Amino acid sequence: MPTIAEQARATLKRLVELKLQPTPENYRQVFDSLHQGDGAQTPEPLPGARDWAAALRRLLEQWERSQAGLSQLQKRQQIERLTALPTAQALWAELGQTLDRWSALPARSGSAAASTPIETREAEKSRDGSAWRELWLHTLRHGVQPFCAHDTAQRLLRDLIASADSGAQPSELSPLAREVWLAIDREQTTEDAVRNGLTELVGLLLGHLGDLVPQPWVGVQAAAIREQLHAPLAPERIEQAQNAVRDLLVRHSVLRKSEDDAHSTAKALIDLLVRKLGDYAAEGGEYNQRLEGRLTQLQASREWDEIRRLVQEVLDDSRSMQKRSGELGVHLAEAQRQAQAAQERIRSLEGELEQVSQQLQEDPLTGALNRRGLDAEFARMQSRALRNGQPLSLALLDLDHFKVVNDTYGHDTGDAVLKALVSLATRLVRPSDRVARMGGEEFMLILPDTPVQQSQVVVQRLLMAFSEQTLVQDSTGRRIALSFSAGVGELCPGEDFASVYQRVDAALLQAKQAGRKRVEFATPCEGAKGGGSLPKTALRYFSLRG
Repeated sequence: MPTIAEQARATLKRLVELKLQPTPENYRQVFDSLHQGDGAQTPEPLPGARDWAAALRRLLEQWERSQAGLSQLQKRQQIERLTALPTAQALWAELGQTLDRWSALPARSGSAAASTPIETREAEKSRDGSAWRELWLHTLRHGVQPFCAHDTAQRLLRDLIASADSGAQPSELSPLAREVWLAIDREQTTEDAVRNGLTELVGLLLGHLGDLVPQPWVGVQAAAIREQLHAPLAPERIEQAQNAVRDLLVRHSVLRKSEDDAHSTAKALIDLLVRKLGDYAAEGGEYNQRLEGRLTQLQASREWDEIRRLVQEVLDDSRSMQKRSGELGVHLAEAQRQAQAAQERIRSLEGELEQVSQQLQEDPLTGALNRRGLDAEFARMQSRALRNGQPLSLALLDLDHFKVVNDTYGHDTGDAVLKALVSLATRLVRPSDRVARMGGEEFMLILPDTPVQQSQVVVQRLLMAFSEQTLVQDSTGRRIALSFSAGVGELCPGEDFASVYQRVDAALLQAKQAGRKRVEFATPCEGAKGGGSLPKTALRYFSLRG
């Protein structure tokens, strides 16, 4: 008599042989069949993956058939009843019986195509290739043809479509298709070269527009337009650049018209003045001649009536000359007024354009210079330093833990911190120094005529003043501590902005790694005297500038 453990092992072994799930019902049936004789019913083994695949293929085939006396609704109802069966064996048996019943039903009249098995119809389509050929032709006509802009690619594509439409084999179509792709690629390469060339040409014109037009605001606005045309080009950027160019042309045409009007007015006034002066001079000459003649007559005359007549004529001529002189003075005053009005119009327009150009160079949030304004100021100060042989120092500032301030207190509080730093820096530095925002919480000071040691002191004093401030958040009343880290460096001979920026940025990183809230020297120029952080006691030897 086998033990319970042996009976359990035999039952599990039989379940594996029959490929049955070890469910309680299957276990009970196998156990009874092994230990109660043949009277117990052994469950049928579950079908394998191939059996299910064949059943699903047969189900799809019979589902698409149109059987007489069986509607699609009835098919759906029978399939839904199958899902309610309790076991997989019951589902498999009932599914086979259902498919047998559907297969036994005759097809409806006129539905021979529906009675054809799925595999047969797909094989016929594959052998015929008509569906794929139709799809390929559709792709060529509507997906490829719009990209054929030139005659060569269009001709090759027409030949390819005609060959495919006439039933040519794929081996015959492949060389023609390859020629079409190569032609399209050559056209695309040419268009890219033309586009890039035009972009470079426009950039070159905009870059030198400030040199061609004497007004300084033109160069600023041209630089702003040029920045919008950097790669990758997008329709929105091109539209913005077009609008900016139109605005620039309108402003320039208005100013040019005002200048032309002023020149025309000045020419008309000068012409009027010359004519009036000529008339006045001519009348003055005639007046002198008449006066001399009357004086001669007066000296020779002995009659009182004749003397009185001569004196009256002299007085009349004097009054006429006085009147003409007054008219000339009125004309001169009117000419001066018109000339001043024309100059005022020109100055007003130039002031408006300068104001617009200044706005293009300022950061809208803090009022500091933006990157465009920084580039312009650096170029100007670099030329001045080179011309005068004076030092030019730069300082790169980065607010400490600014992301924490934004995340904790919100972006409005973060904006207030940025504006507080710019406001304080603007008050403490000289009017000739410049404050620029590089982006985010990073700022740069440009300090002309300032050695690097003194620039380090200036930034250190700014750090001390900024750290002594506390920003109060209105919503909670909490006080926020403020500080920044900085790197300072002096411009080396022949050094460009990118190079000096890398040096001061490395010094800024060193200040961050050293614990923040400090100022570090950048790597000095080759051969220059190295620096180092000045002690705080050295600050008293320098006065705060501004």
